[in-house]
Amino acid sequence: MTAQQAASRLSNLDWLEAEAVHILREGVTEGRNPVMLFSTGKDSTVLAHLAVRAFYPARPPFPLLHVNSTWEFHSLLAFRDLFAERHGFKLVVYANEAGRAAGLNPFDHGEAYTTAMRTEALKQALDRGGYDIIFGGARRDEERSRAKERIFSVRNEHHGWEPRQQRPELW
Repeated sequence: MTAQQAASRLSNLDWLEAEAVHILREGVTEGRNPVMLFSTGKDSTVLAHLAVRAFYPARPPFPLLHVNSTWEFHSLLAFRDLFAERHGFKLVVYANEAGRAAGLNPFDHGEAYTTAMRTEALKQALDRGGYDIIFGGARRDEERSRAKERIFSVRNEHHGWEPRQQRPELW
């Protein structure tokens, strides 16, 4: 049976899962230091489950990176820790300590809090870890800018993304 014949027998969901597993495996083979972003939300949790399936019975060959904004619920942190342990992931947790020391919070600082404790903290964590392949899960329908994202979103050295400079994808 050819690969095309096998693919035609898969349900749409099975085909999408197989494609995701393929992308995860390819990313790991191409990268020196991959990481998977893990917020514990439904998108990142599904992606982490796909990684478990992609590399089973071995443990996933990259860590989960959680950017701790310092305002997460205790139950979320407990789920994060249990999930990583149960599925054999190394867990890397990063928080913007300068923002924490400044007492930034979402109620009094709004967008400044989000920028410092999420966006800048993520950039700092990626730089500190030296990651070259970053897996992340997001739905295109959540935000208009995500609709232009591709499977591979090439970023510059400052983590910037320019949609017009992306490579064509032959999927």
